[in-house]
Amino acid sequence: MPDFDDDPRLAHAFAALRREVAPYVTPPGSAAARLSVRHRRRVAAAAIATSAALLVGGPAVGFAAADNDTPTPPPVVVTQTPTPAHTAPATPTPTTPTSTKAPGVPRVAGKVFYMTLDGKLYLDGRGYPGDYLSLNVSPNGKKVTWVEDGNLMMSDVDGSHRRTVHRGVENMCDEPVWSGDSTRLLITQVLPRGANLAVLYLAGGAGDDLGEPEGCHYRWSADGSRLAYQHGDTRGVTIQDLDGGDKVTLTPANIGGRRPAGLLGISADGGRVCIQTAPANGTTGDAARGLTCDTLVDVRSKKVVDLPAEGTLRSVVFLADGGMLARLRTDRGSELVRLDKHDRVIARSLESAANADRMLLAYTPN
Repeated sequence: MPDFDDDPRLAHAFAALRREVAPYVTPPGSAAARLSVRHRRRVAAAAIATSAALLVGGPAVGFAAADNDTPTPPPVVVTQTPTPAHTAPATPTPTTPTSTKAPGVPRVAGKVFYMTLDGKLYLDGRGYPGDYLSLNVSPNGKKVTWVEDGNLMMSDVDGSHRRTVHRGVENMCDEPVWSGDSTRLLITQVLPRGANLAVLYLAGGAGDDLGEPEGCHYRWSADGSRLAYQHGDTRGVTIQDLDGGDKVTLTPANIGGRRPAGLLGISADGGRVCIQTAPANGTTGDAARGLTCDTLVDVRSKKVVDLPAEGTLRSVVFLADGGMLARLRTDRGSELVRLDKHDRVIARSLESAANADRMLLAYTPN
């Protein structure tokens, strides 16, 4: 994560766990630069709907639910005021828009999830405790996952039905990531033999072992075919197939000489990534998770993508339909702009003052 004015962490003290993390240093329990991802092999796993014992420490890893945990306090409602919005440029400095805003575009509908540095997740202004380092919302907006004391936890978005899904899970370098269909999770297991990247099937049955992770903060395309990850420093971001093939690495040369200090997301087909950049000679913060990005990059051409509106890009949520929700700073304030897969603006809203100070985490259109 870079040290940017737009990053709320600059205004807060880091949590004790993160306080010791220096720039370019990979957090304990994970590795920044690993050997290439090995071929997929099946990993035995139990269904999370049962209360079977968890098996940890070998290639075959089971996982089960424990529904007797104390529910998280339910979340409170703050409505957002709609207003016309623009989309952001792909670089920290605003560029001239390629099209003007269209009249009559509706407000952004659906569920917009935010997060604060103290680990609270907000939906429509309602908040309840979470874990900043690892909390993620399922694409369908129904479930929340986070890592607590090395255990992968899950609950409904209102905090009910809290349960343990898997034990021995990394939460700082490789936080658990949802699949586009909300049925699987990409996790890094912390095993006696070392870190292991794996896919867990929440309906039960076997999962996929993807071998040792090569970097941090993996992102998974909604079509399930591509992964992206940060290197253990600011030298690059790599995009590859799930089995490790067809690798493309983006370097400072592809983003105007700036350093790729954070990776926020990957598009539904794996064709784009959104990166937070840092000046070539500036500081880059620490190795923990970031929830901002300022540069949208086309993977194949390795070129920056300019979105069709003025403003400064703050964040992006890529959607399963190929579109995205872009967050940008304009002269009207902080705005949300929904674009379809052709980069056409189809909805826009001005964020409330409270939400503008929070970090955009997830978005569910319906």
